[in-house]
Amino acid sequence: MRKPKNRRWRANSSPLIALMGVMTYLALLAMLFAVFKPEQYDLRAGQVSPITITASKDVEDTVATQALIDEAVAAVPVSYTLDESVQPAVLEAFAATFDALDGIRTGRDADLVTLEEARALLPDMEMTEEDVQLVRSLDDETFAALRADVVSIVDELLSSRIAEGGEAEALMKLERELENQNTYSETVISLVRRAAAACLRANMLIDQETTAANRQKAVESVEPVVYLKGRNIVRSGEIITRAQIAMLENLGMLMGNRSIDVLMYIGVGLLELLVLLMLAIYMITYEQEILHDARRTCLLCVIIIITCGICMVVQNVNQFLVPVALGVMLTTLLLKSRLALIVNIALAVLGGLMNSGVTGSFSTSLIIVMMTSIVSGSLCIALIRNKTQRVVVLLAGLMVCIANMLTTLAVGLITEANTTNVLFWALWSGGSGLLSGVLCIGLQPLLEWMFNLVTPAKLMELSNPNHPLIRRMILEASGTYHHSIIVANLAEAAADAIGANGLLARVGAYYHDVGKLKRPMYFKENQIGDNPHDRTDPMVSAAIVTAHPADGVELAEKYRMPKPILDIIRQHHGNTPVVYFYDRCVKQNGAENVDIDDFRYPGPRPQTREAAVVMLADTIEAAARTTPDRSMEGLEALIRKLIRGKIDDGQLNESPMTLEDIEKATMAFLTVLSGVFHQRVEYPELKIPPRKEHPAAIPAEADGAAAKRPEEMKNA
Repeated sequence: MRKPKNRRWRANSSPLIALMGVMTYLALLAMLFAVFKPEQYDLRAGQVSPITITASKDVEDTVATQALIDEAVAAVPVSYTLDESVQPAVLEAFAATFDALDGIRTGRDADLVTLEEARALLPDMEMTEEDVQLVRSLDDETFAALRADVVSIVDELLSSRIAEGGEAEALMKLERELENQNTYSETVISLVRRAAAACLRANMLIDQETTAANRQKAVESVEPVVYLKGRNIVRSGEIITRAQIAMLENLGMLMGNRSIDVLMYIGVGLLELLVLLMLAIYMITYEQEILHDARRTCLLCVIIIITCGICMVVQNVNQFLVPVALGVMLTTLLLKSRLALIVNIALAVLGGLMNSGVTGSFSTSLIIVMMTSIVSGSLCIALIRNKTQRVVVLLAGLMVCIANMLTTLAVGLITEANTTNVLFWALWSGGSGLLSGVLCIGLQPLLEWMFNLVTPAKLMELSNPNHPLIRRMILEASGTYHHSIIVANLAEAAADAIGANGLLARVGAYYHDVGKLKRPMYFKENQIGDNPHDRTDPMVSAAIVTAHPADGVELAEKYRMPKPILDIIRQHHGNTPVVYFYDRCVKQNGAENVDIDDFRYPGPRPQTREAAVVMLADTIEAAARTTPDRSMEGLEALIRKLIRGKIDDGQLNESPMTLEDIEKATMAFLTVLSGVFHQRVEYPELKIPPRKEHPAAIPAEADGAAAKRPEEMKNA
């Protein structure tokens, strides 16, 4: 008798559920991005700041950090490697140069060594005519001494290492050594310097790889200059520096700055996704009934979006006034209290995250909002679950107010040194509880109407005898109305006994036969003498009778009855046959010419425990009216017989009722029926004598009147 899973329906609803989840994620993401978007200012370096700007998160002072990096890199010594092949090559180049100079100097015919020939011999020196004449003027002894001195000095310089980039310094040393000898003229020394510049090379070469590695280590050793979140970047009245402008630009706080803190937005989106995934996993595991109901899932998404939207607006007044408990209240009243527990956690995280985006602080305010939401939300669920009076919501808001104040005080005293601030926070946080209650009272009826929900408050409204459909039954089908009242008492008692929704069963029973309003005289309880079925074909009569569930659904839909009520109206007969008209038709036409399926109600069979108990209560009430044996034993035997008939006919196969539920419902039916058909004392037929008035009870005025009219008093 367990309800089978409707896999096809679930598969068809999955894309819609997924779409609603994506839309909810995007809506919440847009709210969070709007909250986390930093305020922008029109500032520039050198300007006097009109306001104090605080870092919304840790930000690096890139200018100061770069200065430290440059200093550290400059302090790293350059690494060199010795190239031993340079010294012989340089000495060989010097020897070749002096050989060429000697050739210019000692040419056999001076006219043959022209300037062009000299330049060809020494292309790197760019010889001039004066240089050629100077070389020719050197005698053998002076030239040999010059050659020996230069080679000696260069060899000494190379032996002591010439670093790459230090060639100019080496040439200066060579020049100074020659000048110190006081042997050579300035023109000769200048010529030698030019010759040495063409030949001299460094033998200590820079090790680029090692140097770069050492510099990188120096860069990595530099601690960046960071302004921690909450630290003032710029103070009011302060001259704005280039470093401060750079930090404001990194935070996206300058007007016209198109840079986006991508990592922050990725973190916000990821955290929101994890929260919604937590909620989805819980529903997949424990609340599949709601998850696969597109209407109720849509309602949950709307509740979350509305709550976050109101929090986003209200926190501009004060960061602790956010009514996170509103979502918990609405989820408890409109959906399910157990689901509200996990929704409470999700909204606590989202509310705290949204609050932190506005305040720029992820410490105290985040903890307070999350803690107050979790504590007060859990208390709120316990207070309003299964309550039908709307005033309870207001009382719950008052209790949430007290819980918020106490929680804020507790957290504030731990994290904040300023007690005055904590007291103000507690007052604002308490106001969020009252605001949640007021908003819930306003939004609950609106959401009930929009989603056509069946809530305790809605059921209480539908049970009002002044409801148009009930008034019509009282006036147009009074027998059906009184039948429905007894069925409602039976159904509620049975539903309460098995742990189902007794109020839903009662209200469903009130309206289960509302379809009889279309043809009230075709139903026995509304007939007074004349029975139109006596002159109607049995198949037509059966069609009229079996049509009343569909007629009832059509009529109830016009009055926007919730779906569970429509289901009870539609399912309260299942597909049971109308045996009375089937029997008449068989007697008229023969059993072989009659199909019993033509006399069955269209169904479906009861899908819920509430619909099942209404079916059983309807059958039992109708049969109990005609049973001659109304003793406890007789009523119990009748109830068990009727329920067994429904089980044998398979009418309870699709309902979640168990055998234990059926036994409990049986005893509940018996208790109610024994009260309805209780025995009464038979009053004897007696002639009541006239009342005698005591003389003392006659007023004075009456005595006078009696004295004047004794005959009249006697007759009286």
